[in-house]
Amino acid sequence: MSASRPTLCAGLVVGLLLAAPAAEARFGKKSADSSSSKDDGKDSRVHEASPIKSSRTHEASSYTPPEDDDDDDDCCSTPSGPSYSERLYSDTPTYASSEGESAELAAMAVRSLPPRAPSPPIDVRLGLNVGAMGGGTAGDVFLGMEGSAMGVAFQGTKLTLPTDDGTAGTDVINLVSLHLTAAVLSTDRLRLRVEGGFGFASAPDLFLGGPSLATSLEACLAGPLDLEVRVQGTPYPYRQLDASAGLSVHLGAFVMRAGLRGLILDDAGLVDGVAHVDRFVGPYGGAGFAF
Repeated sequence: MSASRPTLCAGLVVGLLLAAPAAEARFGKKSADSSSSKDDGKDSRVHEASPIKSSRTHEASSYTPPEDDDDDDDCCSTPSGPSYSERLYSDTPTYASSEGESAELAAMAVRSLPPRAPSPPIDVRLGLNVGAMGGGTAGDVFLGMEGSAMGVAFQGTKLTLPTDDGTAGTDVINLVSLHLTAAVLSTDRLRLRVEGGFGFASAPDLFLGGPSLATSLEACLAGPLDLEVRVQGTPYPYRQLDASAGLSVHLGAFVMRAGLRGLILDDAGLVDGVAHVDRFVGPYGGAGFAF
């Protein structure tokens, strides 16, 4: 019995030495705190208990008479230490709890983020107006898109006029403007815009483009009834002044409008050296959508 005890102790020491590298490898992968706690000796209580439990468990499961030295040698040659270390580490809930804590912290971080600010609404205005002007007709199409402060606006006008030289047929004049818009005053009942961009004009013997400026006003008078005013001008190289004022009725997203429009066009003598100036005034009416 006395000879088997040193042999058994030696086997247990060898088992602990075989188990130590596996433990060091696993704890070293987690964090520096785990390895430091092992260096401080706090884990010595756990490793001291492991051989005692291992030896008692093995002795109870494979008990033999003391005089049987062969069975003691077989017991000592069995590497029971590493298998118990694997069970010990697998029973430790530190790794799983660490993952759970990390997931909970990540969820808390997501919940603590400030809510994303909603995107500013986009207002869209489009419509078609027709009217009588200069003894002929005028067709006008416009499209505007804007956010809370900035936007874009497009307007195109086609004038179909009788000739002024006595020849048969008609004269066609096209006017186009493309602007950036900015709301300098915006309330629930009033919106004042300033616009800037480019304007283009085409006539039978002329095609020109130049800077274009405009301002527009929409004011709620009563209920669905609004006042609409717009003034647009091109100072160079040709001259254009376009002004309109009218009323609009909003029936949900559908809008009906009517008013009066005045237009002045001056080619500044760019065709034949003689300035040709046309002045038109006439009513208009139309419909469109605003949403």
